[in-house]
Amino acid sequence: MSYRKVNGLVTKLRMRGRRGRFGYANGTACPLGSQRGRINKYWEKKVASKLTSRFVGQAHSPSFFLVATTTVLVALSLLPLNGSPVTSGTTDSPIASTPKPGNSTMTNDMSGPSPDKRRQFNVKTYGAVGDGSTDDTAAILSAITAASATGGTVFFPPGVFVLPSRLDCKSLNNVSFQGSGKSTTILKSAIPVSFPPRNGGPTMLGFFNCANFSIRDITFDNNNIITVLRSCMVSVSGSTNFTVSNCAFINAKHFILSIQASSKFWVKDNYFNCTELDGKVFTGAIMLFDNVGKTSDGHIVNNEIIGAQSGGRGVDIVWEHNRITNFGYGAGIFSGHDGVGFGTHNWTIIGNSITGGQPARDANGFYPKGIEVYAPTTKIIGNTCYNNSGSGIVFGGRNSIVANNSCFDNGLPDNKASGIAACYVPPHIDPSNSIIKGNICRNIRGGFQHYGFSDAGVRIATSGLQFSGNDFSGNRLGEMKRMGQHR
Repeated sequence: MSYRKVNGLVTKLRMRGRRGRFGYANGTACPLGSQRGRINKYWEKKVASKLTSRFVGQAHSPSFFLVATTTVLVALSLLPLNGSPVTSGTTDSPIASTPKPGNSTMTNDMSGPSPDKRRQFNVKTYGAVGDGSTDDTAAILSAITAASATGGTVFFPPGVFVLPSRLDCKSLNNVSFQGSGKSTTILKSAIPVSFPPRNGGPTMLGFFNCANFSIRDITFDNNNIITVLRSCMVSVSGSTNFTVSNCAFINAKHFILSIQASSKFWVKDNYFNCTELDGKVFTGAIMLFDNVGKTSDGHIVNNEIIGAQSGGRGVDIVWEHNRITNFGYGAGIFSGHDGVGFGTHNWTIIGNSITGGQPARDANGFYPKGIEVYAPTTKIIGNTCYNNSGSGIVFGGRNSIVANNSCFDNGLPDNKASGIAACYVPPHIDPSNSIIKGNICRNIRGGFQHYGFSDAGVRIATSGLQFSGNDFSGNRLGEMKRMGQHR
């Protein structure tokens, strides 16, 4: 289903919600055995077939939501980027066989610029060796300088190109990076531990005030280096019309890809693997920031993310068909609210699979959730959130739609997690006038999910919530937990 069709579905949901006629997914028991792989395939097939699934959410006490909201705001106040795992080699990297999250159903008419194959600048022509030990920084910078004169593609043939220094691309137009394949072209960091780019700055590659470029078919290996300040591997700031696709980001420790004050971008078909699984460390795979300018019109599609959360702040952001697993901090996909920075609203979160939020409290004392989004006018549709230690879906934006999601077996015995939870913390977090339809939230394998739906906050002002066609049966304590309303 295309992004345009999603918007059409949203219109229909609102119209039908007013009339109280919404066709919902059936509530029959899932015919599955005990193996997680079979469960995953079953639910992902349901999601992919016709955007009917069910979903996750979580509820907590008022104090939980207040602190959780503060957590998001504090996290978003930090600057970007973190890392990922796996070993790097020239031909035998396990990245080559990494499973794809599935084919995107979105249209491809905005997928960004393609590399200019007519004007290629081979880094070996400029002296790069790619033998895994020689410092290739100067040679690659020479190729970038040559490409900047006319525009073109900096090409990396097979090899391991060592970078003891960062590659900076500033105010460039139509200069792209192209590898020969992420299993054969590897850029490997050798940055010293004392290297301080700035808090959140890049250690490997930075694009600043650039336009019309792409980064494709390359593995970025952070080499498990932990710098003095929080750092990212790759940063894009103040840029527009770009694509990051078919790349792998491995062995990082904080943030991986940071996008700041940028627009019209696609991040698709990539592999992210973070080796820092300690929930006390704030990690992030794809991080969106608007500290110095608006971030907007972004599409994050069909990525495999292991060991880190993703999200941030921005306007008109689409997250589609990503698979996120085994993270220890925050939520698989998270957002801030509209009262910070240059605005956060109009998000579409569709067809993602989020599982494995680790069974340990993070640095803020909370269990990792599937989705935690406070952006108004958000569409959370057809996602599958299961086996997370926190709730499946937590939302807190006005005029949102939470429909056709699957949330099952989330939570632990001590946290009373829910499939879906609505959070209210004034003045900016308020889920009022939202539609909750066609979701299935239950335990199917003896899980600890306590409620199908719940609401909580400093006080309850969730007026105008519309419920229809949900299946909240089969949870430990009940179908729904409502704490009243404040008008």
